[in-house]
Amino acid sequence: MVDFAGIRERAATETGANNKAAAVSADAPWVPYALVGLVLLAAAARLVPTVFVPSLNWGDEIFQTIEPAHRLVYGYGLVAWEFQLGMRSWLLPGVIAGFMQLARAIGDGPSYYLPVIAGAFALLACVPAMCCFFWFRRWYGLPAAFAGAAVAAFAPELIYFGSRALTEIVAAHLLVLGCYLLEPGYPVSSRRRRFAAGLLFGLVCYLRVHLAPAVFIIVIWSLWRGWRQRFPALLAGAFCALASAMALDWATLGYPFASVWRNVLYNVIHGVSAEFGVEPWYYYLLGELGIWAAGVPFLLASIALGARRFPALLAAAVVIVAVHSCIAHKEYRFIYPAVLLLTVLASAGIASLVQWVTAWLSQRGLHETTAAAASILIVLGYWSIVSFNLWNGPALADLRHRASDNLAGMSLAASLSSACGIGLYGEDGKDWVWYGGYTHLHRPLPMYWPKDEAALTAAAPAFNTLIYTAPPPPELGFGLRQCFGRVCVAQRPGICAARAMAGMPFPEELIGLAPPVEKFEAVPRSLIGKRP
Repeated sequence: MVDFAGIRERAATETGANNKAAAVSADAPWVPYALVGLVLLAAAARLVPTVFVPSLNWGDEIFQTIEPAHRLVYGYGLVAWEFQLGMRSWLLPGVIAGFMQLARAIGDGPSYYLPVIAGAFALLACVPAMCCFFWFRRWYGLPAAFAGAAVAAFAPELIYFGSRALTEIVAAHLLVLGCYLLEPGYPVSSRRRRFAAGLLFGLVCYLRVHLAPAVFIIVIWSLWRGWRQRFPALLAGAFCALASAMALDWATLGYPFASVWRNVLYNVIHGVSAEFGVEPWYYYLLGELGIWAAGVPFLLASIALGARRFPALLAAAVVIVAVHSCIAHKEYRFIYPAVLLLTVLASAGIASLVQWVTAWLSQRGLHETTAAAASILIVLGYWSIVSFNLWNGPALADLRHRASDNLAGMSLAASLSSACGIGLYGEDGKDWVWYGGYTHLHRPLPMYWPKDEAALTAAAPAFNTLIYTAPPPPELGFGLRQCFGRVCVAQRPGICAARAMAGMPFPEELIGLAPPVEKFEAVPRSLIGKRP
């Protein structure tokens, strides 16, 4: 049986031709520049769905990470029920707050801090592609390494999710880096390297506890041989990460691992997550089949080829999908770590195809350079066609434009100097989810989201700027300013009456635990109306 630990033995017995190719590529002076160029292009591509054409995959990428950071830095922001009950770690919001503060050195507002935040996560998202390059250069030679890294760099699903501020996204990228540190494709004796891998694995489990079974599979598979020499440093790294996480929760939430325990308590024991939707166990499988469509056979073949090198990654991806399939509430983003691991496997498979095609063409008289270029053109050309169709297919195209019009409407509203209050109307009282909160408004103005026409009429004196998807009654006096698709921005003359904002929605199961609205005011009274 081929195992993950066996990577070391296979690397040591590569053919002379491959070893020579790896050595030549290591000495080529242009290789680092080409790799940096690939990374920068991949990072720029990941900014398309978050910065150049802003969209939201889910409200959590604002209200579980960036909005809390905005409140830390600027003193105002909507506080979701998860933070009111202390069931979310402050690790990621704290890091994002640091990026926000850094962005203030060049300018203030969403046009500055959002690109900085997305850019940082986009660069992190390129780490798996770099790991693929270093893996494949050793095994398959330089042309195949660049081909395989390009697959990981520009895979459509990885571009769509890569720069989003979600815990499962960040955890997935750290997971691949941990795998590379643990098994780079050659024997590793460095304790510091294994310690760093353990540190990353511990951090992955803290950020997304659902990934712990997958991490366990990867570690056990790697330690199958020589565990006495490798396990202590790995365990020490994991212990340091978890001890730091424990201290963070203790300092911010009241006791060690409070975010993990409360997550289990509210979502599993109280069943809160089911209130946000329940899907059948095969939801993820059908979803991926729908997204990849005709490209499924080629994808599966590439994954199968790559799994010969990385059986542990295949096992981990299967475990991730299985774990999340057993949870009633399902979202596409939850299995991004599995999608990333499978993409790494597909990249390895495509790199091996490039190597094989190059060897086949060389045997038939083509010069080695010409054969390599032809093989990359053939294999990557077909992969590019499949990826292009996926990127522009109905499933991913719909996701790429989700809430884009809403965010454009909020951006316009934020630019209106006469605005003294913001109303959001048309989505049955759930509009606050899709407009980006104060992260995108970035003005300490009261915000309201009436659930029906009667509530809109009652609340209208409190705001003079309305963003809507359902037209307001004409008698309210709102005049249209501009529309973005089905989302329109309107204003009325006059001032805004002082009126308290509604509290943030709470799950029905936990409504009795909701703290007083005054405890988590979105905009403190001392800040209302002030320019940021």
